[in-house]
Amino acid sequence: MPKPDLFSWQSGDSSVFSDGGQEHVLWQAFKQGDREAFANLLNRYYPLLLNYGVRFQRDREFVKDCLHDLFIELWNQRERLDDVRMLKPYLLTSLRRKLLRETRRLRWFREADEVTDEYAFEVQFTIESYLIHNEIQHEDLKRLHVHLDKLTRRQREAIYLRFFQEMEYDDIARVMGINYHSAVNLVYESLKLLRKNWFLTLFLALVSTLLP
Repeated sequence: MPKPDLFSWQSGDSSVFSDGGQEHVLWQAFKQGDREAFANLLNRYYPLLLNYGVRFQRDREFVKDCLHDLFIELWNQRERLDDVRMLKPYLLTSLRRKLLRETRRLRWFREADEVTDEYAFEVQFTIESYLIHNEIQHEDLKRLHVHLDKLTRRQREAIYLRFFQEMEYDDIARVMGINYHSAVNLVYESLKLLRKNWFLTLFLALVSTLLP
């Protein structure tokens, strides 16, 4: 049976529910079966979730399939879902669990070298970021990537959520399934390492180019 086309539901008017303070209203409308609300949920969060997902799993199509299934599951179970006021951490948490669960499930069907229980979580700046900050030397950008790769995957995930997604520590903790102090420590230790190697300013400068 073919999967339903989620994007046939996308709304042409992205201004509906566009105010971040209306997330609770959007979620309530979604739970009540409002397809306009579902379309707006997709329009607003799909790109963000895809960007997050491909940092876990390089197979973009695998991530898209997981995202597709996640939204279908949310829609089918909407009447039983909890009330949610902060949608970004809720959806990121749901996708994270889905990716890890599906990755482990695939281990039963594929060779171990194809799919792993571990996740790498990549934090990479593109050449476009380098061009925007043209005072940054290309070699410095390469060295920054080397130092980012030296962070643990959980450290990379924490700083991604903190700086790229501008999330508070309690939301980072919720997404990663850890406590508040662990989230703070992950970010602190990551920044301390970058600061020690003189790459913190470069990191923050590049992050600023990616934020709205």
